[in-house]
Amino acid sequence: MHFDGDLRHALIQAAVTALDEVGADHLSLRDVARRIGVSHTAPAHHFTDKAGLLTAVAVEGFHLFAEHLGDALAATRDGQPLDQLPALARAYAEFAERHPGRFEVMFRPALIRPDDPDYQRAGDAAFAALREHIGLCQRQGWRPDVPTATLAAATWAFSHGIATLRMHGSLAGHHLDSSLDGVELLVSTMLGRSGQGPA
Repeated sequence: MHFDGDLRHALIQAAVTALDEVGADHLSLRDVARRIGVSHTAPAHHFTDKAGLLTAVAVEGFHLFAEHLGDALAATRDGQPLDQLPALARAYAEFAERHPGRFEVMFRPALIRPDDPDYQRAGDAAFAALREHIGLCQRQGWRPDVPTATLAAATWAFSHGIATLRMHGSLAGHHLDSSLDGVELLVSTMLGRSGQGPA
């Protein structure tokens, strides 16, 4: 990878590559600069430290994440809202599989600047989309007694847990099918859905 004129973008992309290869704990600004063929001081023009660079990676990650989940909903728009939740969980796990570096930093506040306005807006927007869909499920009769924010947080935690366990190889030890199809089946089972309408 070489610097092509947009230094900030090049640094972010190089950081993503480095994250996928070595992980956040071993990433350094010096290595990121080396990957695009610029001096080790060049990143300071846009990022004062590693946390600043990883925050930019996380912001971009959340935008891609929201787009990915939106595509999953669009692809299943003919189904009932509750029946779309397994597809959302599948898309969640798929994103983690395709973008492991981004996924790692998006949900580790200690690595970034969680008070960064762009990061907060991007993360809030992704969660708001989930909360809106959960509200739609509730209006269709699913758990209307539970506060929407609580149910959305529970759905998020469940999906995130599956994606993380799968990414680390732990899910395979307790669930025979840890493929993306298996993720969908796992969530469908938890929801009591069979693909034949309300349980």
